[in-house]
Amino acid sequence: MTEDSFIRKNEGKWRKLESYNDRLRRKRVSALKLEEINEFAELYRSTSLNLAYAKTRYPNGRSVPYLNQLAGIAHQHFYLRRKSGWSSVSYYLSKGFARALRANRVYFYFSMALFLAGVSISLIMVRADTGYAGLFLPAEYIQAVTGGSGQQVQSAADLNYSLLSAGIMTNNIYVSLTAFAGGVTVGAGTLAILFYNGAMIGALSALTAISGLDMANFFSLILPHGFIELTAIFISGACGLIIAKAILIPGDLKRKDSFIKGAKEAAYFIPGIVILLVIAGLIEGFFTPLPILPWVKLAFSFAALGLMLLGYRLALR
Repeated sequence: MTEDSFIRKNEGKWRKLESYNDRLRRKRVSALKLEEINEFAELYRSTSLNLAYAKTRYPNGRSVPYLNQLAGIAHQHFYLRRKSGWSSVSYYLSKGFARALRANRVYFYFSMALFLAGVSISLIMVRADTGYAGLFLPAEYIQAVTGGSGQQVQSAADLNYSLLSAGIMTNNIYVSLTAFAGGVTVGAGTLAILFYNGAMIGALSALTAISGLDMANFFSLILPHGFIELTAIFISGACGLIIAKAILIPGDLKRKDSFIKGAKEAAYFIPGIVILLVIAGLIEGFFTPLPILPWVKLAFSFAALGLMLLGYRLALR
């Protein structure tokens, strides 16, 4: 390839990187949208590769000085973003996590839809025949609700809450980890765990209703921490789907490079997922078991959901 052909082939990307360099003379990288940061990083990476190629093939050509200056300026902007640890943490918590979620909202919505499909299907099946509960729930869950041997508990107070809550909490942490890691199975593990976890919740809800327990009291035991915990699960599922897409549709990249790129994008969500699970765990441990009226717990649940949505909207401004 002649140098002129090399320039014609790549000058569009170079001009775009040059425009980013011009913008970043007046603002920090953190002021860019997440998709712009990702594009800037990709342009910097490809331009650095072009520079290495030009130095090898056209050491005395006109493209080398230009690319050397272009990549050098981009390097300064790109790595300046990483110098301040506390400012990076602050940006992540106040804007970065929410903006990353918005950029990948399709995966989030798909995860949520699959979970709700599991809820709906198991709910219908168990309402039609309680024998189907065994397909979705461990025997100890069924016994906690029915009292075992087909004997129904008489009231919500008789419900083995400690068994259910501990089991559900442990299960949801497992689901989050599995949904994330399931991306390496090209998404099969992620899809399966999201659907099955939704089916567990649906079956448990149906079985509780059939047992004649107060559903307001039942939901007051799972929703205070449930909205936050489920959000973490849906984001974990989105991460698994991001990795799966990177493997299945590598685009112009080699499959290995696409997988690494997708894994890095997914890993960006890990701190936020951990924070959500910790908050949910604290609520589950200290607030949910309190002997207070169910409507107070339900009010708290929806207040927590509202605060999450408000924080998300504010972070996108």
